[in-house]
Amino acid sequence: MKSNFYSWPSACLASFLIIIAACFLICDRFVVHGTSGQQRASSGTGKSPGASQREDIASLLREAASLLQAGKLDEAEPLVRRAVATAPANADAHNLFGVILDQRGKTTEAESEYRASLRLNRNNVSAMANLGALLAHTKRDDEAIKTLESVRRLAPDHPQATINLGLLYASRNDYRHAAELLGRANELQPQTFDILYHLGVALYNLKRLDEANGAFEAAAALSTNAAEPFYFLGLIASIRGQDETAGELWEKALSLRPNYPEANFMLGDLLQKHQRYESARAFYEAAVKQDPSQPVYYARLGGIYIVLRNFAQALEVFQRAAQRFPENADMHYFVALAARGTANFDLAQAALRRALSIQPEHVDALALLGAIVSDRGNATEAETLLRRAIALDDKHFNAHHDLGRLLVRTHRYDESVSMLQRAAMLNPNDADVHYQLFFALSRLKRKQEADREFATFQRLTEAQKSKTK
Repeated sequence: MKSNFYSWPSACLASFLIIIAACFLICDRFVVHGTSGQQRASSGTGKSPGASQREDIASLLREAASLLQAGKLDEAEPLVRRAVATAPANADAHNLFGVILDQRGKTTEAESEYRASLRLNRNNVSAMANLGALLAHTKRDDEAIKTLESVRRLAPDHPQATINLGLLYASRNDYRHAAELLGRANELQPQTFDILYHLGVALYNLKRLDEANGAFEAAAALSTNAAEPFYFLGLIASIRGQDETAGELWEKALSLRPNYPEANFMLGDLLQKHQRYESARAFYEAAVKQDPSQPVYYARLGGIYIVLRNFAQALEVFQRAAQRFPENADMHYFVALAARGTANFDLAQAALRRALSIQPEHVDALALLGAIVSDRGNATEAETLLRRAIALDDKHFNAHHDLGRLLVRTHRYDESVSMLQRAAMLNPNDADVHYQLFFALSRLKRKQEADREFATFQRLTEAQKSKTK
């Protein structure tokens, strides 16, 4: 995968020119310091042998740099090798040789040359910046940050170091530092797609949405074929409640990059929000197919099948997920949900026990297992499981509801009433809670309260019937 970090030569021409300029500056010093009056008198050409050699090396490096700028790596390399062999104490020759090796993917050798350059001239900003970039894309982030910070102490507005530091901080979720650095990089190199895009990402994660929106719009204008800015613009529109605009932007992103699982996923979520479940299913299917490494994609796809009452298909999706993510307790829990829908209670119990072996305090798994073993007649284990779920989450509706049902079934009406009343507070629109309360209160001969609960049960049942017509 292409690295985000900038080294020289790179797609960013300005980074290229900075190192060329540094090389020329050093070469100019060689000429100045190599031409004293005494040296000129000792040579028929007016130059000492040492000065002539330094000018030859400078000329080689200039020529090699020009060839590199033209993309002629094979022609540049022999010149740089000759410069290193002739002048092994020339810091710029080692730096330029490191650049060539870096471009050829020989990172170990390139690093040696950058470090050799820095041993010869510890303030060689160009070599330091290149070493920082190499460290970054070989995943030595701490060392890379330290090196690039050193570059900025010597050259605060060094574009390459500023950009790479911003990217490194962003990769660590330090978006405050990333936004500050990438904002400065944008001032140094305005109208640069990569800078604007990554600046937008940092600002988005800082919830500075207006600024992020501006950065993404500017990036989209610079590269109309790039899908990523449109995806993030869609996220911002969604946060602002502009669902139609968000959908159009994600569709635009997919038109530019059909294999874009994140955009498919967000369109699925948007359609699900508006209860267009069958349409959402197609986008979730695409997301899973394009990136099967994301558990949440399976969760949404299987969940849509459950909403569509296609429990068999939901079970197939969740079993695939559980096989791919065997240590993910949620995937086993979802297998149990779907298995319960297909009346395969043995499979459901096995999946829930597997989930709890991975995550013993998985509240949803405890509650569902409690409900299943209760329905299968094991009241003692069911009560233990449901009370444990409630102890972990006293706002868990299903645990309260199912424990209330269990207490009614075992004729413990006084206990059941308080449990079911708590459930009704958590979800006042569940008809069965009110029916269970009616039943328990009737047994306790609390007629007025029982009648009120029965009336509520009837009202909710009729409302549900009206919705399904």
